[in-house]
Amino acid sequence: MPPEPVVDLRDPAVLGDPMRGYDRILAESPVCRARLPNGDEGWLITRSDDVRAVLSDPAVRNDPTGLPGHGAQTQEQAFLALGTPPEHLPYLRASLLSLDGPEHARLRRSISHAFGASRVATLRPRVQEIVDVLLDGLGSASGTVNLLDEYAYPLAMAVVCELVGVPEADWADWWRWGKVLVGTDPAQITPTLGEMFSFCHNLIDQRRADPRDDLISQVVAQDDLTDVDAVAVLVFLVLAGHETMAHMLSNAALALMRDPAQRELLRTEPELWPAAVRELVRTDGPVQLARLRYAATDIEVGGVRIGAGDAVQAVLGAANRDPARFAHPHDADVRWQAQHGGREGSVGFGWGPHFCLGVALAKLEAEVALRSLFDRFPAVSPVAEPAWVPLPRGRHRVNLDVRLR
Repeated sequence: MPPEPVVDLRDPAVLGDPMRGYDRILAESPVCRARLPNGDEGWLITRSDDVRAVLSDPAVRNDPTGLPGHGAQTQEQAFLALGTPPEHLPYLRASLLSLDGPEHARLRRSISHAFGASRVATLRPRVQEIVDVLLDGLGSASGTVNLLDEYAYPLAMAVVCELVGVPEADWADWWRWGKVLVGTDPAQITPTLGEMFSFCHNLIDQRRADPRDDLISQVVAQDDLTDVDAVAVLVFLVLAGHETMAHMLSNAALALMRDPAQRELLRTEPELWPAAVRELVRTDGPVQLARLRYAATDIEVGGVRIGAGDAVQAVLGAANRDPARFAHPHDADVRWQAQHGGREGSVGFGWGPHFCLGVALAKLEAEVALRSLFDRFPAVSPVAEPAWVPLPRGRHRVNLDVRLR
């Protein structure tokens, strides 16, 4: 029998201040049994070396189908338990987040070319254009603005939709769908998924008849992808590309507002902005918990045996603040990050085969958005101390109302 949980990730003390909570777990119980956010039991992995090892290990899978142990139900059973209609299951099974091994690699290869550094670099002028329009709108507002809802969300949605090929007239629908899907109400999630899947099928049919220079047309042109594959890829890209990006921007902006020394460094040495983005993803990234995984065989992590079928929860937020790896684990140090050239081992964008596909785009977008924000409004500051709002799947939202002047 596995040991009793020593940590409960649903504890209000952890939810209210996740960074401090994960720091405590790392210091006291770096590999331990825990009660997970979904109420099940599993293993928490918090040390940087251990997190990277787990996320790289092919014996640790996203899909628990066929594994022994409590909670290792098929993905279909998990989706159906949430009230998912059977007709939606093929799309959810085909998601990049649901796949492992060769199937995951096949779908990932089908779109990876669109996110290469050289391709992403060509998007910088368009990202800057979108940023400038949004900042013009903020500048004309009186009083306070919500930086997340009025800047970060619209920017992240516009950039990923433009890359993928979603018409501008439909961006608002995707934002609305995304807001529903980060919640937990099946009564809203089920019809929203149906709308999204139907929209994607229609768009695929349009691009098949009239190809354009966008990612949708490139996906449709690949013979080894079914329409279900294509829909699953598009839904994954748009939702993952805007939700996480928006919170990344909001968190990073708040961190810089609280750190005048780093802000002044970036004002006098703007060439350090790429390093600043890497460092802020480490210290203030939007995703604290990796997707829940399962041990396919008995494994050992940090000297602790984890049985086949056991749930494994890697804590990115703890690994990125591990004093065994980082000289200043709790504080952003842009110059240190620049000197290390990004080779410091942060897992802010994940690690292993599921490493963030859009990392080059995320870095470019954050650099342009944050630099432009602080160049345009150097006195921007929070109206009050923002509150952490826990979201499903190990994310959190910072309600960020700011004064621009």
